[in-house]
Amino acid sequence: MTKNIHKFIISSLFLLVSTTMLYGQVTNLSISDRMEAYTDSLKRTPYEWHLPIMGKKIRELGFDIPYPNGISFNYAFSKQDLLLSDAFVGFEEDVLIPIDGIARFRSISSEVNAYTARYDFWLLPFLNFYGIVGSVNAKTNVQVGLPLELEFNTKRNTGLAYGWGTVLAGAVGPMIVSTDFAMVWTKMKNLDQANRSLVFNVRTGYLFHFRKPERNLALLVGAQYLGINSEGSGKLELISPSDKDRLLGQLNGWYDDLTDREQEVLDPLYSGLSDWLSSGESTDLYYKFNKRFISPWSMNVGINFQYNKRYTLTSIYSFGSRSQLIFGLSYRFGYKGKNWLSGLTL
Repeated sequence: MTKNIHKFIISSLFLLVSTTMLYGQVTNLSISDRMEAYTDSLKRTPYEWHLPIMGKKIRELGFDIPYPNGISFNYAFSKQDLLLSDAFVGFEEDVLIPIDGIARFRSISSEVNAYTARYDFWLLPFLNFYGIVGSVNAKTNVQVGLPLELEFNTKRNTGLAYGWGTVLAGAVGPMIVSTDFAMVWTKMKNLDQANRSLVFNVRTGYLFHFRKPERNLALLVGAQYLGINSEGSGKLELISPSDKDRLLGQLNGWYDDLTDREQEVLDPLYSGLSDWLSSGESTDLYYKFNKRFISPWSMNVGINFQYNKRYTLTSIYSFGSRSQLIFGLSYRFGYKGKNWLSGLTL
């Protein structure tokens, strides 16, 4: 039963990584000789979008800014080592017992697959806001050191991820830089409340142009901070009636193989477990614990390939305290109309 208790405690940890594509297209000013004609043409091209605010003025200065609105679809895989402390469990919500002195978690790691969609818009030429929603699928591996060495995997669980974020971005010549802040909530059916994650990214990179002025490739490098709310609590079905029948058979087989003296000594334990497993009701486990990452920081590298001003492919790999791989495809567009504050004199 101890094995099952720990298994279901750790199963809640799949929510620790709510992954999303946290990279937005950025404004950039090309000052190379080869791009001079393209830059001059931008200054003469009418700006037809409402956003970003003062986008027309920025275009007239020679900045090549992206279309103001975007939709992206992203896939992310993440693997993260975790630390668990102050764990309490019990069969009654108001009667929980500490298990830190009993269970020694040698290794806890979660694997998360996330599928998300994001809508974003540039409010200012350097300031982007976005919202995200998606599905998270997670699995946790646990190695526990007890009088018996145990290793097991939780079943895969699916939840809903949603949140918002903002990007600050800009460029000087071929050098680009962006910072990204996001708040993401992940709701799993086994938790009392949604888990909140705070994500902060900072990246810089170098932009390579192709023969077509609208096509470019950015090589990126940066760092990511991932913070979570440490407390977790909830209720899980510890064991179903069908599982009880299976375990009762194993218990009877173990007891029958004991000697008469061993049966005499262990009879109270056997009788108690046998009575519990013989009942036809499922058993719920209540729990609470604190959780944290070994380190909240990781490094990342990636590429951002803009095929044209409509379509962009992005791939980011994070390493260090956690491993994460992200792929994304975005489509950009705009709403036509008079550019806001275009008459303002700079």
